[in-house]
Amino acid sequence: MKHCTVCGAALQMRFLHDEGKEIPFCPVCNDYRFEMFNVAVCVAIFTPKRDKVMMMRQYGREKYNFLGGYVNKEETAEEALVREMNEEMGMVPLCYAPMFSQYYAPSNTLMLAYYAEVADEDVSARKIDEVDEARWFTYTQAQEAVIKGAVAERLLQEVKNRFADLQRPF
Repeated sequence: MKHCTVCGAALQMRFLHDEGKEIPFCPVCNDYRFEMFNVAVCVAIFTPKRDKVMMMRQYGREKYNFLGGYVNKEETAEEALVREMNEEMGMVPLCYAPMFSQYYAPSNTLMLAYYAEVADEDVSARKIDEVDEARWFTYTQAQEAVIKGAVAERLLQEVKNRFADLQRPF
């Protein structure tokens, strides 16, 4: 960030003790300006038995990913999760819970990862212009299909670890 988002003045880097590093500072507004980033949700979707996870392919890609989308202004992450599940897959979560957050540099996005449960494995309501294919995978199948090195791969491992602790089948 090179210019103040309030007045447009050129920013200067100044050390801010509470942050322990240099932060962009506006000499006109006499205030620090923190870097901005996008916020998105991604969600590993399960049936209540938690023996399979739904993954999808989008935009002609070969590998599978989890459902996700950006959080809109004045919307909570949880509202975005419910909206995205409905918009892209026609699904309504029975329950959901946060897993972790991770910054994703290529799109300057803070990813908020969740897991959710749905009533059944019906993927027929998917939005065809956004979702090329949606399938249910066992953990072993999902490991082979997931985008390697992405947030999706970490989410897959995190849900496996969490459900193993709860003695769930996945």
